Amino acid sequence: MSRAANEKELFLLVARGDEAAYTEIFHSYTPKLFPYILKIAGDEQLARELLQETFLKLWVNRTDLVRIDNPSGWLYKIAANVCLTHLRSLAVRDRLRGRVYEAMAPARYDNITETLEAKEVELLIHNAVNILTEKQKEVYLLSRREGLSHQEIAEKMNVSVNTVKTHIGLALKSLQETLSKQTGLSVVTLAVILGG
Repeated sequence: MSRAANEKELFLLVARGDEAAYTEIFHSYTPKLFPYILKIAGDEQLARELLQETFLKLWVNRTDLVRIDNPSGWLYKIAANVCLTHLRSLAVRDRLRGRVYEAMAPARYDNITETLEAKEVELLIHNAVNILTEKQKEVYLLSRREGLSHQEIAEKMNVSVNTVKTHIGLALKSLQETLSKQTGLSVVTLAVILGG
C-alpha cells in the first residue's frame, strides 16, 4: 500500500472515531503543519495554539472525511482557516494576508467541498478556559497567549514558580476534562494534543 493510500485509510479511521489513528495523524502531521502555521502566525507560541485548534477542528469535523478525496489537503485548509480566523480577530488580516497566500500556494485544495465553521473550535476552547478558576485562567493565558515563562509569570503574579506549575497543571487537566465531554475525545488523547 502506498503512503498516500495508507494515510487516506488513517483519515477514514479517524472519520469512524478511531482515536489511535487520530493520534497517529497528529504525530505525523505536526512536523509538517507547524512550520506552515508558524509562517502565517509569525510567533511560535501562537503557532502552537493554532496547531492545537487545527487538530481539535479535525476531530470535531471528522465525519466529513468520508467525502473528502484529499484529506491531507483538507487538513491544511483547516489550518489556513484557523489562522485566518485568528488574524481577523486581531484586525491584522490585511497586513499579513500576503503571508497566508504565500504559505498556501504549494497546497492543493481541488477536492475540498466543505466550508468549515471558523469559530467552532475556538469557541470550545474559549468556553473551556472561561470556566477555569481565576488564578488558573490568569496563569494559563499568561503562558499560552502571552508566551511568558514560568519564571516570568511567577514574578508578574508575585508567586513561586512551583505555584505557577501547579496552576498550569490544574488548568490543563480541567481543559482536557471539559473538552473531552464536548468533543468525545479521551482525556489521554487531549493531553497529547494540548500538551503540558
